[in-house]
Amino acid sequence: MASDAASNGGPKVSSPAANALIYVTLICFLALGLVAGWRSHRNANLFLKAIKSQTVWALSLNFLAVNIGAGIFFTLPEVGTIAGITGVFAYAFAAAAPLFVFALVGPMFRKHNSEQWSMTAFVMERFGRPLHVLYSVICTLFVGMYLVSELTTIYSVFSLLTPLHPLAPMIIICVVTTIYTAFGGVFASLLTDAIQCVLIFVLILVAVVVVGVSVRPSQADIERVGLVAPTKMGGELFLILTLAIAFSNMYHQGFWQRTFASRNDRDLRLATFFGFWMVFIVTALVGMAGPLAAWAGTWTPDSDVPGSSAFFTIIASLPGWVSGLTLVLTTSLSCCAIDTCQTAMFASLYDLVEQKVNIWVVRAAVVVLNVPVIVLAMQAPDILQVYLLADMLACATILPVLCGLSTRLNFIHWIDALVGCFGGIISVGVFGQVYLGNRHDGWRLLLLDGGLYVDDERVLGAFCFAPVGSLVFMFFFSGLRMGVTRLLNRRQYRYELPAAKYSSTSNSGAGFSENELSLNATDKQNTLT
Repeated sequence: MASDAASNGGPKVSSPAANALIYVTLICFLALGLVAGWRSHRNANLFLKAIKSQTVWALSLNFLAVNIGAGIFFTLPEVGTIAGITGVFAYAFAAAAPLFVFALVGPMFRKHNSEQWSMTAFVMERFGRPLHVLYSVICTLFVGMYLVSELTTIYSVFSLLTPLHPLAPMIIICVVTTIYTAFGGVFASLLTDAIQCVLIFVLILVAVVVVGVSVRPSQADIERVGLVAPTKMGGELFLILTLAIAFSNMYHQGFWQRTFASRNDRDLRLATFFGFWMVFIVTALVGMAGPLAAWAGTWTPDSDVPGSSAFFTIIASLPGWVSGLTLVLTTSLSCCAIDTCQTAMFASLYDLVEQKVNIWVVRAAVVVLNVPVIVLAMQAPDILQVYLLADMLACATILPVLCGLSTRLNFIHWIDALVGCFGGIISVGVFGQVYLGNRHDGWRLLLLDGGLYVDDERVLGAFCFAPVGSLVFMFFFSGLRMGVTRLLNRRQYRYELPAAKYSSTSNSGAGFSENELSLNATDKQNTLT
């Protein structure tokens, strides 16, 4: 399976073995997705929403699936090589803890509207069309960034581990996930992700055992390299990454789809609790590859190999079959992440057109959008940089939208929320200009082109000022608007909960018949086990 003559000096999976491992894995997942979609492909409620269809354990595994992708093999070990063990656990905590936000906010959505099935639907109902368009566009761009980072990871991993040109398998992965998500919708994505995550757990445990047995750095090496003692950067990452990931998850429709798929609020709370520990354990184990590579000497700070490749320097020192295992694991993680992103992108676009366009037109749009995503991924952008841009945008814009959930804030108008969104972005630029002392570098802080690991507090300040600034701008403009309204002796705006709930027949223009749109009693009782 492995070629000892690989140009990088480490074992590489040969072309025949690589093709077999990749495409057999994809065929299995395609078959699994089509079987899962058989139940949902003629049922609009399961296809589009899958509301109240998931058990606790299935939902827990899905929360793991939506949190991880093949990108963890690059970003997590890199944190470990820079911020040490503290940074690894900071990242693991930040990736897992935001799940509890959905346990808190999900029941609020159900209280607002028991038939709620997406965040964009709520934004439309609460704030109206203008903010709905903005939120849907941001969601689509956000998921597009996730797809770029995931496909970039696939491209890099296949280049490192195999002699294959990565473009062909990368495209085929997108085609496979597109086929079974187009056939089975959200329900097929939920079921395949749950089963894929069981496989991923097994593969990661095997990899951990192999690495633990084969790579044993001495105590002297650990003391010489360091990365054990708590660091200032590691402490800051607890706050920066938790804020960044918590707010960015609010724009990922995959999280909302899973939140609304819980059978009840109790199941949602249990699923987020179990999901927290699953995510924490997996991310912490993968992240420890960074310090381990430094202690074992397979990666050093003064080498030409970036810290993001620390995980693969360990793989290169192990027998060739471990590279094959990593290839299967990467393919599995990528399928999990890509099918979730594709269903999330579909949900955002479908809500953007107010569910008035035939469902296959929207599916075609998702396929078309995959093309520029693949092109961008081939340019091999910095994966962490892509995540940071998306996270900064989320931090600056999401709180005004979430304020719409509070009945005490029913005076917030869509214009107030919109001003707050732009105010959050402006706040980052203003903070940067004051902190860095010049306009050029200050406003470039919005792009975070210096990365996450800097010696000062510019990144920490940006992620703190963005959400605070959005609220300050929103409340200031709201007070100003209400003051002008009072001076003009006009009626003040107050939002009232709608008397009528969403009806599933609102999807009648989606290409389903009225009979297919009704979720019968049997389907309501059937849950994924």
